[in-house]
Amino acid sequence: MKKLLAILSTALLFGCLSTTLRAQDIQLYVTEHELPNLVKCLPPPPDTIGEAFTHDIMRYMWGKNQRLDPERLAQAKRDAIWSLDTVRVIYSEPFGYEIDPVKTPEIYKLFVNGVSTIEQIRFRPKAHYFRMRPYARFHESSIFPQDDEWLATEGSYPSGHTIRAWSTALVLAEVNPAAAEALFSRAVESGESRVIAGCHWQSDVDASASAACIGYAFLQANPEYRAQAERARAEFKRISGLPSLKPEFVCDFADWTPEAEEVTGSTQGFTMHGDYAFVLHDKGRLCIFDMKKRKMVANYLMEGNTSHCNNACFGVERATRRSQFPLLYVASCGGENCCYVTDVTLKGSRIVQKIFYTGTDYAGTIDWCLDAENGFIYTYGGRNGGYKLLKKFRLPRLADSDGNGEVHLTDADVLDVTRLESGINIWQGSIVRGRYAYLPDGYAPHELFVHVVDLDEKRIVLSRNITDLVDEPEGICLKDGFAWVVFNTADGPRHSRLWRFSLE
Repeated sequence: MKKLLAILSTALLFGCLSTTLRAQDIQLYVTEHELPNLVKCLPPPPDTIGEAFTHDIMRYMWGKNQRLDPERLAQAKRDAIWSLDTVRVIYSEPFGYEIDPVKTPEIYKLFVNGVSTIEQIRFRPKAHYFRMRPYARFHESSIFPQDDEWLATEGSYPSGHTIRAWSTALVLAEVNPAAAEALFSRAVESGESRVIAGCHWQSDVDASASAACIGYAFLQANPEYRAQAERARAEFKRISGLPSLKPEFVCDFADWTPEAEEVTGSTQGFTMHGDYAFVLHDKGRLCIFDMKKRKMVANYLMEGNTSHCNNACFGVERATRRSQFPLLYVASCGGENCCYVTDVTLKGSRIVQKIFYTGTDYAGTIDWCLDAENGFIYTYGGRNGGYKLLKKFRLPRLADSDGNGEVHLTDADVLDVTRLESGINIWQGSIVRGRYAYLPDGYAPHELFVHVVDLDEKRIVLSRNITDLVDEPEGICLKDGFAWVVFNTADGPRHSRLWRFSLE
């Protein structure tokens, strides 16, 4: 995709690709005069004296220095092309999917009509202030000397290109919220390009971001825009194949737990097998519930495991032919910092293998999760509030254990690495199915999420904000078309609350 976008961008820059968009194809949601008047909304541009204008001058000098970088100069020139077809090619990359009138007609229509409507907001302040452009004030040339004369006939405040960039980012982020950071970052770069070009002051660019937000907010009340946005999101769901993650409350396990049963330790890992749900608690307690009969059927401390039990996943191998369940893989998340491979029953458990990872890059504890169907195990961790890592390994079999019943994985065993620099605050539960990892995230007072990560593309493709559910998301498993997530609550360890999120 990146190679294709680079080719298309170059072709557009040098006029090798004809524009497909015609003026008659654009349908504005409102007229220029129906939009808020920025002359009444935003402060005027800085006077030619004072700190604000001094900052403008310093940024102009900064921009001239940036032209010495050939790559940055080329980007500034590309960003200056006044063509929505150019913009859609540029922003298809951070959006994550090609925006095309044939392949994605509903998204394309929202983009073209939404951006064209919002960018009209520039006309009145440009005419009212008619601010001199920086290159003209200093009797120099912009990076487009052939266009300097006619550019000087239009006011500098605000920047139409930057309004267009931010409008594009805002509209597309509404369709694909997981791409918001990448889209807004690209809009910032587009504004910087106008300073580098010498065509706009920094204060022009700063006002333009606000202008786009004002126009975008105003457009939210327009029924035609809202209807088209719904169609665009439905189309994105089809092309991305991403789940809705619509939440549905299932139960509070306290309601299924007899009063005489002691439940200790905060709620942590969670998994399911058949009719049974397995809720793990800090310090090694395991509570098992029959989901059909809606009652607790087992409650005990796991043998040899006093860990945090942060995550749990069933594999496919069994300890013996008579084992009641497949092997349960429990992430200690502290202590030995290993994965306890456990043979569990309704009466008790025993550890049959320990898996360790001796490698690099992680800061502190690590979690473990499985893609059991495909025979892989992952380590998951990183730095709180910072980067996160998912490392992929072949899932060891019991026969791979050494004389101590252990398996020690190293960097030589790593099959693949997904590094996420931002977007996830803390690792909670985790599970992988094919190319996607499903990751609960957050704790009070931070926001709460369920993320979907594309392990092929190495990025978050969906983030469902679940802060309104209040409790802390912990363990997760996939079953029957849902992602089931158990929540740790302030009401105590008996009150493990279970929600499920639609994968349809």
